[in-house]
Amino acid sequence: MASKYFTDANSAAGYVSLQKENLAGINRIYHLKSPADTLVHEILEQLRAQLSLKRLTPECVYNTFNPELLAGLVIRELDTAFVSGEVVAHEAIVIDLNAVYCGLKIKKSREQLDQLNQSMQALYEKMYMHFNAALHIHDEWEKIYIDRMDFKKADVFRQNVLSELFGNVRETGRVSVIVRRFFGASTTEGLTDFIPELTAGLKRYFIKGRPGSGKSTLMKEVVKKATILGLDSDVYHCSLDPKSLDMVIIPELGFCIFDATAPHEYEPHFKGDEILDTYTAFIRKGTDERCATVLSSVEVKYNNQIKSARATLGEASELRAEIGAIYKDAEIASQVEAMIAALGNKL
Repeated sequence: MASKYFTDANSAAGYVSLQKENLAGINRIYHLKSPADTLVHEILEQLRAQLSLKRLTPECVYNTFNPELLAGLVIRELDTAFVSGEVVAHEAIVIDLNAVYCGLKIKKSREQLDQLNQSMQALYEKMYMHFNAALHIHDEWEKIYIDRMDFKKADVFRQNVLSELFGNVRETGRVSVIVRRFFGASTTEGLTDFIPELTAGLKRYFIKGRPGSGKSTLMKEVVKKATILGLDSDVYHCSLDPKSLDMVIIPELGFCIFDATAPHEYEPHFKGDEILDTYTAFIRKGTDERCATVLSSVEVKYNNQIKSARATLGEASELRAEIGAIYKDAEIASQVEAMIAALGNKL
């Protein structure tokens, strides 16, 4: 099954891209430069079908603004990637998709497009403001538990987990490759994530706990240990706070460890799934009960900011769809077919 993930996020820090970090080790990169998401999706779907005929399964990168649309394909067997969005590196080969549009139609719609883009960008800025406010409230939430943490017990807990995960694994002598991504994206309906697809067939460790109870810190230690041993890591960052981690996969050892709490809450389902509970391990017993009133207040404030951000995202998405419809109407079918054929030849 193809890996599914995002390489960018609408976060508290604004728009953040890990496109370059995800393409570590890929030498042939085609950057599809297009003003419309739907055209990129159409082309990538055609390329994915051609790859399927060759019995190749690409990693599928999805559009963080519309998770139903493809934004990239990474074919590591061919050392090749087709991506959109930000330019990933100066080595990328730019494919300008503006050539498939009727210039006259776009010119007639230019004023409307400019207005729509300006309004859409203003809404995105408003959305980032709400996400940033939510993160600051989340920091308050975390402090409640950090102030009640037994740091010595936390250190022992982390060392025990590292011992379980890596056991007697010896250093490989290789330089590890770390790819960085997001497994989820905020939508108007909530968080969309690809955890089931990404963790299928792996030994899964579900980290349970509270905000500020060391979940991200534990995963950073896992990456550090894997790097020392020369093992590759697939690192998934938090889409709200990209400085934090939400999941780590060590492919060579066949395991993943991830934050299984809201908004991406999961419970053990398969044989071998295990829970790592940071709250019971080293947070002062009874914290939830003693701090119930303030915790409830902070949670309400946090959820209100997240709801406002998602509502604003919904408004921006409607404008983005209008822009896409204008470009769709201006497509020249024969030019699109020719572009798909040319890109197919690069496979």
